[in-house]
Amino acid sequence: MLIRFIEFENYDPRLNMAIDEAISIFVRKDELLPTFRFYGWNKRAITIGEFQNLEEINHDFCILHDIPVIRRPTGGKGILHNEDVTYSFSCRREERFRGNLFQAYEILSRIFAKAFYLTGIDVEIIREKRSFNRSSVCFARSSFGEICFKNIKIIGSAQKRWTDGFLQQGTIPLTVDRELLSKVFLCNSEDLNNIAGIKELFGEFNIEIFQENIKRVLKEEGFEVVVDCLQKKELVLAEKLLQKKQPA
Repeated sequence: MLIRFIEFENYDPRLNMAIDEAISIFVRKDELLPTFRFYGWNKRAITIGEFQNLEEINHDFCILHDIPVIRRPTGGKGILHNEDVTYSFSCRREERFRGNLFQAYEILSRIFAKAFYLTGIDVEIIREKRSFNRSSVCFARSSFGEICFKNIKIIGSAQKRWTDGFLQQGTIPLTVDRELLSKVFLCNSEDLNNIAGIKELFGEFNIEIFQENIKRVLKEEGFEVVVDCLQKKELVLAEKLLQKKQPA
């Protein structure tokens, strides 16, 4: 199975979400290969899940401090993007990914777990299918297929599924600003006790090395990787999607 891989680059927060949505549209139309994208954020921002209540966010504080709040196309809870690595994977429901949500999670989690291992980080994959923590903060909750290091969640992921394909998005925080988290999310202080960035837990973490390890694992798992860049049609559609979207 051919996988198109778009390497890490920083973008505007709202454009990031629109690009992922545009990619998923072209992939589901079978106009582009299944696409793995790595990216960062050129300013701090908050993304919230597709169905998350906006009242879980201190919106006035975010407006005052120029922190955009953006609704993701995928589910899950809120993430403060500051210094992190975010990924998306868009694919049709075919071949290795013809199964259900949990089966797709299983494949992608295994790829990330192996890449972390190659990077020197011994992680575990959460096997439970439910989380009983109702926090508004993504990284205060753990659910099926997500990855932990020293009992702390280090990737938060969520999916959006259609009849013809799916989009999975996930974030690896490198550092965590707990003070800012406590101000932007209406949450309990204990929700923040078990949240940490990978650099706090592990020390040195090189994005480029980790990205190369993801490619290596994809190949070991039987995928053929084609490194590419965003195409003009994806960026044009992303801009059109941005114009149509209402603020979160």
